[in-house]
Amino acid sequence: MIFLETDSDPAEWLLMPLRWDSIDERQEWAQMNADMLWRLREKRPKRREVRSLAKRLDMLAEGIPGRIPAHQVFLYAPDPRRIPLAFYALTVPAEGDRATQLREAVQADLDSPVRPTEVSTFTTDRLGEGFRSLRYWNSRGGASMVSLNFAWRSEEFDIDLSVRTVADDPDWLSAHLGEADTFARSLWLTAVAEDSPVA
Repeated sequence: MIFLETDSDPAEWLLMPLRWDSIDERQEWAQMNADMLWRLREKRPKRREVRSLAKRLDMLAEGIPGRIPAHQVFLYAPDPRRIPLAFYALTVPAEGDRATQLREAVQADLDSPVRPTEVSTFTTDRLGEGFRSLRYWNSRGGASMVSLNFAWRSEEFDIDLSVRTVADDPDWLSAHLGEADTFARSLWLTAVAEDSPVA
């Protein structure tokens, strides 16, 4: 099994488990992280604020697995007042032309009706050269949407890796692109035993 790791700040980038032994376990995870995120911001956070964030985390932990293709999910949570932004990591066997497959993974040539997709090479010390894109569209309800997409090919593990997030607040994501890029540069792949307790 190939596992994606990061040395980003774990108080801002939470690895969200995708399997739970029980609802209680999931809710305890949500409560513990909500409490931690608020206490890093305030010494005595209001209980209702902690409960509200715990509910949001629990809803993400319940709703994401099985609905969105991902082998791992990281939640970007720089502000406990906001719903954390999910980054979905997916690996697939490397097949075909590298550039073609990675461009497809970052949605480089999909329709982008609001404005042209911004595609650039994106190189990290650990994953090598890949691609990064920003793609814009409007939801059926008329909300402005943006996806931030990264992709690399690992010759070592013979896989293609994509990391993606979707936001309904393009201005907020634009203000945090530096943090997202830093997170992407912090990633690396490692092999773990099949029976290891990973997300």
